[in-house]
Amino acid sequence: MRRRALLVGLITGLAALVACSQFAGAQAVERIRISDPARQQHQLPAGLLVELESPGDYNRASVAGNSGRWAGPRWEEAGHPENSGLASLDWSVSFDERQGDAEQLSQASVRHKDWVRDQRGGLSVPHVVGNRNVGTILGYYVMVSPASASDARFEGVLAFPLDANLHALLHFEALEPAADSFVVKGTVAGKAWNRGQLLLALSGVRLQGNLPPKIVAARSVERGRFVRGKVVDRFLDSVVGARTSLERRSGGSWTKVSGGRTDQRGFYALRAKRRGTYRVTVRLAGFTATSREIRAGR
Repeated sequence: MRRRALLVGLITGLAALVACSQFAGAQAVERIRISDPARQQHQLPAGLLVELESPGDYNRASVAGNSGRWAGPRWEEAGHPENSGLASLDWSVSFDERQGDAEQLSQASVRHKDWVRDQRGGLSVPHVVGNRNVGTILGYYVMVSPASASDARFEGVLAFPLDANLHALLHFEALEPAADSFVVKGTVAGKAWNRGQLLLALSGVRLQGNLPPKIVAARSVERGRFVRGKVVDRFLDSVVGARTSLERRSGGSWTKVSGGRTDQRGFYALRAKRRGTYRVTVRLAGFTATSREIRAGR
């Protein structure tokens, strides 16, 4: 279930039409590194990034640290085109070390406490290494808006785990156009537009880079001539490009007999030599994981 694309209750009505044609052509990609204190405390690789992809009609307007603004198309008041401006989405990224799960943290982190819930649910965040999707991480999102039907503003919060008691926490706010009487692109009412674009922004979040290796599966194949297996992280996502070593037990120590790297799906194959007890050790960015001991070799 965790690996299914869970966009629970995300797009309904006109929002679906707004979202349909825009996700693929994003104009801005923001890459936010995990803060060093949190990364070091939780022993995560330095190259790990949270990436945000703007909706297709938005461009980067400003960035300051871990927050910024995307500017979108022109809006105007129906019947009063002189009253106009640019649609906008504000975003920010932080890393939360409070105890709790993604659902609890996302709901507790809503800034506009007096706004009413528009929708909420599980959301699978893509986990990619380079250009390859290696899995998903299940997060949780909440969207709120003012109680007035004429107010078009929205806030969205997404939380997803990186480690025990460490979550990526993302805020999005669609503040312009501010009223439902304003239209975007000449036809889309302000509230429908902001809801649809905020959903697209939430859908454009991903985790980039390997997490530390956690589980190393190993088995003897081809009559013991090879040891094959797969390396995954704590979310059972593939670990790509990690160095692998096949080690043979000799007395009270271990001797490396062959080596390689995991492929784009996290698999490896190492040649065993004479009969004996073996294990596979995996190293990535200073992190090490080891398989169970197995019998292999000819």
